[in-house]
Amino acid sequence: MAEKKPHLYFRNPVEGVVKFKQKTRFPGKTEEEDEKEEKNYTPMRDDFIRSRNNFITDKNLREERRNIQLNVPAKIDVVEIHFFDFFDSTSFEGKYRQYFGLSPIKYLEFNSVVLFAVIDTAAFANFLENIRLFTETVDHSGEVTYDTSIKFIKKFFFHGTDRIKQYIDFKEHIVLNLIDNPEIFTNLILPVETSLIQYLSQKNVNFYQDLANNRIEIIITDEALVNEILNNFDVIQSANSYLSGVISPSAFNTPIRSYGFTITNATDTTLPIIGVIDTGISNQSPIANITINTNNDFDITGTTPLLDSVNHGTAVATLAALGKKLYPNHIGAFEADARLLSIKVLGDLNGSIPQAEIIRLIREANLRHGIKIFTLTITYTTPKKENSSISEYAYLLDLLSYELDVLIFISVGNNINLMINNAVVNYPNHFESAEVNLFSPSESMNNISIGAVAGNLENNDVNCISPDGNHPAIYTRKFHINWTHSSINKTRVNRHLVKPDIGNFGGDLDVRLDPSVTGIKTVSTSPGVFFSREVGTSYSTPLSANLAAKLLKQYPNLINSMQTVKALIINSADAKSVGNTFDNLVNLDTGHLLGKGIPDDDKCLFSNENSVTFVLEDTIRPEEIKAYPINIPEYLNTVDKSTALLQVDVTLCFKFKPIPNSHLTYCPIHMTFGIFRNKPLQTQDATGNNTDEGLNGNTMKNVKFKESWAQDYYYKPKLLSNAQKISFNISKKELIEESNSFKIALNAKFHKLLSANEKQSYNLEHAFSLVISIKENPIKGVNTGNLYNELVAINTMDLLTLIDLEGEAIAEAE
Repeated sequence: MAEKKPHLYFRNPVEGVVKFKQKTRFPGKTEEEDEKEEKNYTPMRDDFIRSRNNFITDKNLREERRNIQLNVPAKIDVVEIHFFDFFDSTSFEGKYRQYFGLSPIKYLEFNSVVLFAVIDTAAFANFLENIRLFTETVDHSGEVTYDTSIKFIKKFFFHGTDRIKQYIDFKEHIVLNLIDNPEIFTNLILPVETSLIQYLSQKNVNFYQDLANNRIEIIITDEALVNEILNNFDVIQSANSYLSGVISPSAFNTPIRSYGFTITNATDTTLPIIGVIDTGISNQSPIANITINTNNDFDITGTTPLLDSVNHGTAVATLAALGKKLYPNHIGAFEADARLLSIKVLGDLNGSIPQAEIIRLIREANLRHGIKIFTLTITYTTPKKENSSISEYAYLLDLLSYELDVLIFISVGNNINLMINNAVVNYPNHFESAEVNLFSPSESMNNISIGAVAGNLENNDVNCISPDGNHPAIYTRKFHINWTHSSINKTRVNRHLVKPDIGNFGGDLDVRLDPSVTGIKTVSTSPGVFFSREVGTSYSTPLSANLAAKLLKQYPNLINSMQTVKALIINSADAKSVGNTFDNLVNLDTGHLLGKGIPDDDKCLFSNENSVTFVLEDTIRPEEIKAYPINIPEYLNTVDKSTALLQVDVTLCFKFKPIPNSHLTYCPIHMTFGIFRNKPLQTQDATGNNTDEGLNGNTMKNVKFKESWAQDYYYKPKLLSNAQKISFNISKKELIEESNSFKIALNAKFHKLLSANEKQSYNLEHAFSLVISIKENPIKGVNTGNLYNELVAINTMDLLTLIDLEGEAIAEAE
């Protein structure tokens, strides 16, 4: 058995920090020229005539629907324009404002659809006149009388109630997203906003206002009243209707008639605390003594956070606190890895949960109890539309994670149709449907999203519809972005941007299976039933959160580095081989179901004599590149193994302040890393001028070791990822060629569609966490046992912690 050793901090000094220089992609062309793509300027006469006529009709219809008795103090016209390609705001935003009186308020569908507020009615009349002139032009090849920039427009609409309303089925929880535009805020937005709040108060509507984030949530059963709001208050850019719920099948009871386990360290106040945002934690369960609630402060249902009448939150909390300890045998005394705070937000199987209340409760839990880990397994119940932008809910959680340095473990949701209808599914083909897309807010980028694999931790791998227990479970959900879609140019694909981030065990379910064998065993709060069999991402999620608790328990200094916690978990994940299971699927790969794979608990928590994990935490400013040398032990040069001598896994995670209302620039900072050859960061000639012979500015073929930069960002219209991982092997020959030393390099850039003001706001040091694991592969079946000590000897490393590992190892062995 490998000896458990602590992870390390990497302290090798940075070699340098210089301005990042990126080579043009093709010789003889500038980067801007490289980015230009051929546009389709075919005649659009019929489309423009139709758009113009419909625009006028819909604008008149909005006037007819207004209730003048409401005395709304101002009107705002909003135009929705669809472009043939992304709208390059850096080039055209100023022109649209000056010549057409249009100011952007939201970018959608990879910024190819833009909502504009009309800020100058006279200039907007010029826009409609240009459309008319285009439709009357016969020859478009020579000089024309219209502004040629409108050729980039595909179609346009008046953004009235029918387009503001983003839902089909009315539910009592409505989120109103408000227009945010500084140019018309004082004269138009603020008066209408104030009038709307007065209206809601007069109508006794239950509402939550979050004007800092341009949102108002209302809880209402009168759909007619909602329609009146949407018809009259032009400050609303979109309205969504949501239902939150616990998605799980009926419980499959087991004959177990006692819990059979106890918690031995309930008085240990040094344990990290996990906030369980769910249906409550029963005070009649064995985990009651590690649940810290003393009153009803963390309950929005009007009951108590220590009652779980839905039979969900208690099971989630047990897995969060104990992880895999109850599997396969739950009888005995166990040490908890965390204490628990019950944050009760739902008292039934489904209902309306204001986003504002979730945010308030997380803030309160962090403020009062210092909680950094949360589980959120209650999601919305509607799949995200394919290629849609980040939801307002995910945005709020991302902002919260950025501000508080918390990490929320969010389930991607389950395919309820399989669970309710007992359908026989054609696995894995069913995953291609957009109906299997994840639920919001699991697209959150600063937090961590969890999918499910079919195993149930009780050796049921042969009893699966999936090929084995490490394959995606039949009910799990996938990333909503389809990189193979015809609307996405191949230069815009970002394979590092995936959700979920990881998968974990959640059991399997199908009418052809015996649920008493394949479901995952969970604590029950049903009278007389102590355990039941369930399946779902609701259980894979707390199993993953338990890993975060173990990390904070083992390495308490990580409490202020939750992106490092995220990176350690992702770096430990293994995308198990799925053979040819997904080969015939056109619109999907396994990364869209399991992210980086299933975490390895031991690798996540400990290094050993043959496998070393170290953490590099630092900051970088946009437009910079920096490099760190890493030295590899020379004993490896003489071992009897040539290929795949070392396995290297590297993961980068960083948090960012998201930009709302822009799909492409939601993550405004490009940051990435690479492991490169043993070259200096920057070289100079005899006169002191910089040259391109070092890492910076060189061609990739001259500096690339195994991989290029993890994330390729060259063309403007690209979604960026803040979680990247690469893996590769190093041979003996490669070690010797580089004199047993390599360079870890990082670079950062602004997103190329940021405005000058936005760049100024983000021109600061951005923290990052880089986790690197180096593993010595067996040499003729045997390891040397030297890697850990040798790496420490020739690099500057600090222990991540000084907790007694020997005692920990003994406890786990028992």
